[in-house]
Amino acid sequence: MKHMKKIWALLFAVIMMLAIGTTAMAYTVIINQNSADKGTHTYGAYQIFKGTLSSDGVLSNIEWGSGITEAGKTALGDAAAYAEAITNDTAAKTKAAELAQYLANPEKTGSDKIEGLEGGYYLIQDTVDPTGSLPSSKTKFILKVVKDTSVTVKSSVPSVEKKVQDINDSDAAPTLSGLQDSADYDIGDSIPYTITATIGDGIGYYDSYSLQFVDTMSKGLTLDEGSWDIKVGTKSIKSSFALTSAAGANGGTIWTWAAQNIKDEVSANSKVVLTYNATLNKDAVVGSAGNPNTVVLKYDNNPNDSGKGTPGGTTPPDTNIVFTYKVVFNKVDADQKALTGADFKLEKKVNGAWTDVTTLGSGENKPTKAKDSLTSGGATAANAKFTFSGLDDGEYKLTETTTPSGYNTIDPIVFTITAEHDILSDSPVLKSLNGTDGSEFTMTSSEGTLTANVVNKKGSTLPETGGIGTTIFYVLGSILVLGAVILLVTRRRMSR
Repeated sequence: MKHMKKIWALLFAVIMMLAIGTTAMAYTVIINQNSADKGTHTYGAYQIFKGTLSSDGVLSNIEWGSGITEAGKTALGDAAAYAEAITNDTAAKTKAAELAQYLANPEKTGSDKIEGLEGGYYLIQDTVDPTGSLPSSKTKFILKVVKDTSVTVKSSVPSVEKKVQDINDSDAAPTLSGLQDSADYDIGDSIPYTITATIGDGIGYYDSYSLQFVDTMSKGLTLDEGSWDIKVGTKSIKSSFALTSAAGANGGTIWTWAAQNIKDEVSANSKVVLTYNATLNKDAVVGSAGNPNTVVLKYDNNPNDSGKGTPGGTTPPDTNIVFTYKVVFNKVDADQKALTGADFKLEKKVNGAWTDVTTLGSGENKPTKAKDSLTSGGATAANAKFTFSGLDDGEYKLTETTTPSGYNTIDPIVFTITAEHDILSDSPVLKSLNGTDGSEFTMTSSEGTLTANVVNKKGSTLPETGGIGTTIFYVLGSILVLGAVILLVTRRRMSR
């Protein structure tokens, strides 16, 4: 019985020692990240070498680990000899890039820490974005002997923001607005845009850094190719970028400003600012759908593979919208029946002067005027519906240049178009559009179009020469003459 107790005690001691040994073999790597990166990346620990890990962090009896493919083991040769060549940080950097070509599967993965690792020498790098929606960027390869240690990562994910500026040229002193997400303009106007890229804080890990602004303009926008510039602070780095274009969807154009390497021009959190002007052209969409303009930023996202000039990361898109409107005038009589025979001129107050809207802009790119048939009040009339398209908000004057026969010419109508649209929004929309002259002239709004009835009233019926009107005058005149003669004769007789 005593012997059995000793055997059980010895067995229990062996089990405890195995358990302690197993616990001692499981290590954890803490991932130190910027607060903005927490939870947005998954890191993998690839075992490069395995062996015997001493208490002071020395790895001996080195063999290839599970993180290297069989092809890699063959190509790289003896593990111990390869490990001896990693003598300093510079050598480790070179070897990390070489080893990355032969990575198998990570032994373990984690976001803020990687647990349960066997002692060894590991390469730690990004694997996937767990959300599937964030811009991707890989950290610099980290080679590390694992024994409850920590690593610091910087993923260098940049961001991009696109803005447009608005202006009301009917103001007494027109001035550009601040940077915003929507605006409205007349067709033919030049529109100022600003795109700001913010460089990530891991830029120092890169030997070379490529960057591309990829801007998709809808069919209604035309880039002024001579207007663009790219700056970091006050310094222009335009010469580092090349501009190219390609056909986009639905008649649009994709413009790309690409730089092979701006590493020497930027630092962590630098602002790279692209500015340009675009014309709202004759193909602009009139109404609430607007004319969108969307940018993405393409950037180097792998410091271990930089220098190729081919960015691997892409930001989420950022979109602006520019609106333009139309007004429709229906010519009707006092009974609201369609009335033909009229014509109108629409003017806009621009920098204090009334200007015909069809002369704004230049060439083909200007607001337009159309005349169509109108059916109203049970009557149909040709050229009774007048549509002016491609207008901004502002102050306007409608003048009747031709009046239907038998009707009185209307006084000029001065009215104001006002619009409200989201100026700070990821998806800006037109919220309201109004037109009024402050009296009985009112306009109804629908999806970026203002409509109003313009009424002509008939003139008064006056007597005509040679008609009954002149006969009346002749009779009255004769009566007055006859009365005067009688009065004269009577007075002469009385004077005798």
